[in-house]
Amino acid sequence: MAADTNIFTDKQTNNWFKACIALNLTKDGLTDFVVTELLNVQTKVGRSCGQCFIQNLIPCPTHYVCKKRKGNNCSFHNSQQRKSCQTCDKVKQDITLLHRFIRPSWENTKAELWATNPWEIGKCYLPPDGYSSVSSVQESDFNGVVSVVLNCKHFETCLSVACLSPPPPDKKCPLEKVRQIGRDVRHTADCKVTDADLQYFFLTLTTLLADPVRLLHDTSATEARRKLSDLQNDRLSPDDLGKLLKEANQTLTQAKEAGERFSKEAERTLEATIQAGKDRIENQTQAGEKRIEIKTQESINLINRTVIEKDQDEYERGVAELIERTKRLYGDNLNQVTISPLNDYKHEQLGNVYMPPKIVHMCEANGVFKKTERPVTQYKDVFFKDDKVNPRIFLQGEAGSGKTTFLAKLALEWCRESHVSSASDNSSLFFNDVDVVQSFVFVFYITLRNSVKQFDVYTLIKEQIIDSIYSSQEDREQAYRLLNEIMKRERCLVLLDGLDEWTGPGDHHNLPTLVLEQSQCVLLFSTRPWKLTVVKIMHLDRYTSVHLEGINKPFEFSRKILSCLVDKDELELKYSAFEQYIEKQELGELLSSPMMLSAIVCSYAEGIELKGSTCEMYTLLVESLFKKANSNTCTFQQPPFPCFIRTEYIQPNLEQLNRLAEMAFHLLFVNDKENSIMFNITELNKFKIDEYKDFALKSGILSAQQTASALRSSSSFMFIHLSMQEFLAAYHIARNTNLIDGSISVYLNRHPVAYLDIAQVFIFLCGLDVSCAEKLSSMMHERDALDRSNFFKCLMFYRIILAGYREANANGYSDISLKFSHFYFVKDNIIDLHKIWETNAANAIVLKVHIDVMEPFQNQRLSPANDECASQITINLQPCLELTCLTLEGRSILVKDSASVGTLEFPVCIILNIADPTQCTELPPVLPSINHIDLTRVTCSCTWLRSLLSMMLTQNCNMNCWLNKCHLTACGEGEANTSYTTGNISVFVNPNKSISISLTNDTGLWEILHGLSMKSLSLHGEVDRGCRVNHEKSFSQTIASLPKLETLDIAMDELTPCVWEALRGLNIKSLTLRSKEWGELHAESLTQLLSSLKRLETLGIDVPKDSPGLWKALNGLNIKSLNLGGKKDLYGWEGEGLRINHSQSLSQSLSSLMRLQILDIHVAEDITGLWEAFYGLNIKKLRVSCNCIVKYKESLSHLLPSLTRLETLSIGAREACPGLWEALKGFSVKSLTIKGKNKGFELNQTELLSQSLSSLTLLETLDMVVWEHSTGLWEVLHTLNIKTLSLTLHGWTDLRTESLSKSLSSLTRLETLNVSVYADSIVYASVYGGSRFPWKALHGLNIKSLRLSLCHYNVCLDLQAESLYQSLASLTQLETLSIELRPSSRGLWRGIHCLNVKRLSLKTMEWGGLHKELMSLSLTSLTQLDTLCIRMECDNPGLWEAVHGLNIKSLSLSGLWKRTGIDVKHTLSMAKTLASLIHLETLSIDVEHESPGLWVALHGLNIKSLSLNGVWEGSGIDVKLAKTFSQSLSSLTQLETLTLHVHTYIALQVPQSLKYLNIYYDTMLPSELRELVDSLATCTHTIESKLEFGCASSVDPPERIPIQEYIPFQQELAARKNVAMKRFRIYEWPDSAGHAMSVRDIGDVDDAASDILQDDVYKRFAKYIDRYIINRISILIEISPGSIS
Repeated sequence: MAADTNIFTDKQTNNWFKACIALNLTKDGLTDFVVTELLNVQTKVGRSCGQCFIQNLIPCPTHYVCKKRKGNNCSFHNSQQRKSCQTCDKVKQDITLLHRFIRPSWENTKAELWATNPWEIGKCYLPPDGYSSVSSVQESDFNGVVSVVLNCKHFETCLSVACLSPPPPDKKCPLEKVRQIGRDVRHTADCKVTDADLQYFFLTLTTLLADPVRLLHDTSATEARRKLSDLQNDRLSPDDLGKLLKEANQTLTQAKEAGERFSKEAERTLEATIQAGKDRIENQTQAGEKRIEIKTQESINLINRTVIEKDQDEYERGVAELIERTKRLYGDNLNQVTISPLNDYKHEQLGNVYMPPKIVHMCEANGVFKKTERPVTQYKDVFFKDDKVNPRIFLQGEAGSGKTTFLAKLALEWCRESHVSSASDNSSLFFNDVDVVQSFVFVFYITLRNSVKQFDVYTLIKEQIIDSIYSSQEDREQAYRLLNEIMKRERCLVLLDGLDEWTGPGDHHNLPTLVLEQSQCVLLFSTRPWKLTVVKIMHLDRYTSVHLEGINKPFEFSRKILSCLVDKDELELKYSAFEQYIEKQELGELLSSPMMLSAIVCSYAEGIELKGSTCEMYTLLVESLFKKANSNTCTFQQPPFPCFIRTEYIQPNLEQLNRLAEMAFHLLFVNDKENSIMFNITELNKFKIDEYKDFALKSGILSAQQTASALRSSSSFMFIHLSMQEFLAAYHIARNTNLIDGSISVYLNRHPVAYLDIAQVFIFLCGLDVSCAEKLSSMMHERDALDRSNFFKCLMFYRIILAGYREANANGYSDISLKFSHFYFVKDNIIDLHKIWETNAANAIVLKVHIDVMEPFQNQRLSPANDECASQITINLQPCLELTCLTLEGRSILVKDSASVGTLEFPVCIILNIADPTQCTELPPVLPSINHIDLTRVTCSCTWLRSLLSMMLTQNCNMNCWLNKCHLTACGEGEANTSYTTGNISVFVNPNKSISISLTNDTGLWEILHGLSMKSLSLHGEVDRGCRVNHEKSFSQTIASLPKLETLDIAMDELTPCVWEALRGLNIKSLTLRSKEWGELHAESLTQLLSSLKRLETLGIDVPKDSPGLWKALNGLNIKSLNLGGKKDLYGWEGEGLRINHSQSLSQSLSSLMRLQILDIHVAEDITGLWEAFYGLNIKKLRVSCNCIVKYKESLSHLLPSLTRLETLSIGAREACPGLWEALKGFSVKSLTIKGKNKGFELNQTELLSQSLSSLTLLETLDMVVWEHSTGLWEVLHTLNIKTLSLTLHGWTDLRTESLSKSLSSLTRLETLNVSVYADSIVYASVYGGSRFPWKALHGLNIKSLRLSLCHYNVCLDLQAESLYQSLASLTQLETLSIELRPSSRGLWRGIHCLNVKRLSLKTMEWGGLHKELMSLSLTSLTQLDTLCIRMECDNPGLWEAVHGLNIKSLSLSGLWKRTGIDVKHTLSMAKTLASLIHLETLSIDVEHESPGLWVALHGLNIKSLSLNGVWEGSGIDVKLAKTFSQSLSSLTQLETLTLHVHTYIALQVPQSLKYLNIYYDTMLPSELRELVDSLATCTHTIESKLEFGCASSVDPPERIPIQEYIPFQQELAARKNVAMKRFRIYEWPDSAGHAMSVRDIGDVDDAASDILQDDVYKRFAKYIDRYIINRISILIEISPGSIS
């Protein structure tokens, strides 16, 4: 007979009860299975010794295991220590390896029982809490048993693949679903389960118990399946139901004992269910059961209401009591302040001496806070913005500015105690809105220096406030609970004083934090500004910051302090004399700091007068403090430092001072950061301060406080103020200068901005020992140079150096040489900063001068001890070899060369002597590193500016020069004495002597450009506008004066007749004309112009519409390339395109261009006759961009077959173009580019485009530029016969990976795949999570070469490492992998781990943030890697570390861009790395700049092949260090092949191992050729050499040597016995109008050598020489020993 399992009347509640029973049945079914398999696990991990406890095997601290309590005791380890046991450590390691998430629950297990009880091993795989006392599988609950199966990877062998697929923790995993059922049942809120869910539960649990690998045949599992079926179908016997109810009751009891958390409702219902089930079995009636339920519920509700009311009443009483106690604490601790830093015994109530501070708002910009001029005068300005509370606030201020006092005042305002004066008591309008502060229920005042490494604000309040209020542990525990509720419910203000004196725990907690449920609390941090440059704060825009400048009314505050120190009758007289003293000694600036003001006032009251030195002031403080402990006096016969003169109390206490200073130094620079401010008696004993402890405490230089503890109390010590500790540390350094290279150097390497941390110590050191400070400034400068990306850090360092100089000056030092490189001159700092400049001009990297006043600098004595006055400041730029950025702004600035006459009219004079390029052929090295010049409202001559641009043209880099409203004078020889004021002119100087200019007004521009040796000039207006020529005569004269001009690009609003006239007869090769207006009246002028340009090869015309005159002007030109309709940018064509109305004229013109090879055309509309105009052209390349729909597709279809020589076709479209796709069908083209943008390719065109591409049987290369709307393009790739595919994806968010994958896998002949993804990563990350890179689409392809370019604007996202790795690992045929992206992405290095590629190329714009450890691991794992290519602008030490020790055979180093090389700056790191590559055989370097370190880095390598190529403008290496270079070459004892491209001849000392020499010289004299061959003949072995050179003595400008002068040497070589001449070839340009060079051989040519491989070095050399039309000679010879005869 079946028992009725319907215990409740509510169906869903009854279902829930059945689910509970089902979980118990399933647990029983799994128990025997788990017991059996844990025996196997025990065997697998091995036997332990049985003597070790788990606490012995786990180090302390261990994250997630150790729990620190008060007194730093660990509750897990107690007193047990870590000990080494190889047997147990091995078992522990194997247990860890079997854990799916590598995180065993060590708290649960007893290691001493591992050898005898397998369950103790199984407990390592249980959840971490609540299972330590469970002694067997049977005693465990359902969650525990399932957790063991899930977490222990051994069970993967005992269950089917289906049961664990996908693998945990994926929620789709069947076993995860089983665990989730247990959670849902246990933690239900209403104890209800629907019918559908119940059936799902039964099905899922039964499926697990029927797993075919083990459980299907397990007896217990079979029995459990039977009972589940009976339970599901209400077939349980009364006996079974009774047993299950009893087991359910036991389960609940065990769960409670184990800490397992059922929901309260689930516990209550399960208990009621168990009882109700028993009652049902005993045949209790349904009506009685119902009444019991109702009565029970009524009782529960009544009890709940009573409990809630009682709890609220207790809460309110507790809050009131805590408020009262907290206010009393603040009244005792915060109300008294010391008014004299010289005398700790002079106290006053804060309200009596308090003055409102001067505070200003700060604004967030580019990740930093900057001060504004907007004052903060009320508390609401601090705590509110737009009526919304500011949840996180920084109060920034320098040391001694009054931050602590302001926070104390805030706390006292909240207290409302009668003895506390409010702001209004001072009759002040500042901060009188006390109600804002009192609106907070609680204000908690925390001193962060007392709680380093503690980040939880709740814990800080417990330790500093609650523990100070309550003494018994019971009262404290109760108050802790109350505090937790308060912080969750009430609006509280937490004042956190001294963030700069606090150190975090070293993890991600950079600030003290609140938990989420304490969101109503407001945090106000006080800090020195430097701290915020160290702390990495996420979401800085959510913080508010204000800056405390100091005292708002310093003289009023001075009067208040004086009133406490002098008799009332003397106050007025004393105060008047004090004002005169401050003015005379110029101490006014120091009065803004409350601490300095107090010291000055108090010293003055005692008859001591100061002179502006901070060291002097702190010496006075020390003197006054020592006086209190020892009144003996004695002066120094020879004071060790200037500030010790006239001291009386320091010399008798010198030993105490030295001991205290040593301890101050070690605490700050040697000890851990958390112990640097607060320290205990151990530190005193370490430095033998215990002997002088009473002296230190009595003097007040140290203070002590009791540290409360439940076990015992102890004393903590600190210096009177952090700045005093810093002064003493500086004193110790000055006495022990060796510490700079020792402890200080180590400290500076602790973190990147440690040099800012020691700012005050450095300033003190400048006043104590300036030579020592100079050495420290160099070390600080090195650290500052490592991170120049943060302007705020640079500004901080500038302020530190300036303050240090002023301190040294105030202490009487002269010839001060502090190292500095970033100069920001303004009127207030110019005299002092100029002194620093005079010793640092050679170090200068940035120079910015902003001075706009015309008055001379008179009496600007900003350093009180600096008596210099200046009517004019001169800044000489001649020594500035490192200067990269020059910004001059202000009408008071004159820029001139040293030879020109100056005038005192200008307060600032900038000197830069640049030789006139028209007067000398070689310019001296002037500003060789400059790349940014900004001149605003300055005065200079046109001649000077012209020389500046000429100098910029000689540099091989991108440089910018902005001119804005500059006053130009024409004072050069032969120039009229006129002057101009420029508009906004932007000059961009690029490599290869190219200049691009954007202008609003051409006034003065043409005089500047006159006669420059530029090769390319581009003129345009701002943004999309054209420029306008207002000074036509000057324009014409300047254009004619540019002798080397080859390329000219002009964009004008209207092309005026003067333009045509000015351009006529130029010797240019390329001309581009752009204009919005192109009238017919210019046709004749254009015709005359173009026909006059005899060397023209490339012509570009960008006009909105055509005209017959335009096409007529093109007739018969000898151009090779024609661009019609617009300018191209990175993404394609700009503008709407050319509107063609005269297609017949166009056709006639194009057909007359007999030499035309390339045609680019951008059309706005398809018209009749457009495509016919291109019919039958002999062009090789056609690029068409359409802003239209192709209407005349038949014409287009007719056109393409007529282009019989066409090899490359590029088509770009912005709108749907089905006509283009139809026209492509059957076309015989090898290379095709398709560019889609916006909605250029809709899905409904996919089939048509697919058919067209499939018909291109000769197509080998396909390049597609695709935008995010063009998703249908993947289908068109399907089954193409191409070998190379390039995909450029712009703005993509969803790449439709599956569709792309199918298409790529269908390309069976594909060998090379290039993928470039461009995405705005900010949008990408916030909207899509950065997770949709198309890695899966690459899976399994048979490609040999893959290039990935991943470009994200603004930030670099992490790349799905696992997906990337799986896809790359599946490319079994892949040999070459090229990657271009930022190296800071961790996903990249994980993704390439262990690949089988042979060649790896890495390209990136910058290597900052390089994960060198990850990169090193990944590169080392590439065991098949043979060749590594690195392309970068500048090297990086981390890069060399990552490459160190690789097993590669070939290494190539080159620049980021074409025709650029690597700029090696870290040559020592490079040398170490190259020496570590013991298998390296081939090394290739494109050299950007020669350096001795570069050649030294090559010394002694065991390479067999070396290739060195110069890249400056394409020329060879200009070797200046020939001796070092030659020595390095001769040291390469294994070298067999050497390839060089050098600019001029150098004597080579080649190694005896050399077999092949390929050397290319830009220029070579016949005598040098003979010298080279003679030197090679001295070798003791045979060398085969390919020599090729330009027949010239100079390339730029060309100074050619006739071919005939080299012919005799050919005859001489042929006559030599030991020389086998295989080739003597001449490449000769025609003398007249010919366009191709002739090639001829002299003498016999070895057929085997006639077709020699042309390497990349040779190709660059030949291209460079041919650009200057210089003849070349190529010689191939084999030289045997003794061939000179």
